[in-house]
Amino acid sequence: MENLTTRKVEIRPVRTEDLRLVYELEEQSFKDPFPNYFIDQLADANPETFLVAVYRGAIVGYAVVDDWSDHQHLVSIAVRAEYRRREIAQALLDDVFERSRPGPLRLELRRSNHEALQLYRKNGFRETGIAHSYYTDGEDAIQMEKMIEKKSEILAPA
Repeated sequence: MENLTTRKVEIRPVRTEDLRLVYELEEQSFKDPFPNYFIDQLADANPETFLVAVYRGAIVGYAVVDDWSDHQHLVSIAVRAEYRRREIAQALLDDVFERSRPGPLRLELRRSNHEALQLYRKNGFRETGIAHSYYTDGEDAIQMEKMIEKKSEILAPA
């Protein structure tokens, strides 16, 4: 399967005109999608860490990180079904890591979402707990965390 991220997929901050397509992607991707107003709030509050993946002018994925007082929180990441397994989620995560401030980056995912669990583990997230009956249908969530570390620039004396 083609790896789209190498040249053809652009990762950029979400724009107001993208939100309608993000709503559709959210609806298609999750059993209990976030309401549109909540996505709007996330976009307003996180202009640098609400990202979209664009392929040939179409939104094919998105990720959003919300900045909390003691950590950053990966609220959601989704890729259109027909574009999955093409490294788009990885490209979104790579950009998230670049934009995140140092410290903990946390998330929850459905216990049954084995593909996402594998992706997060591969990227250095570790399991920190279980949130019982976290989702509206009663499914548990696995809680995960990754420490974001930024390398300091070392300036040579002139």
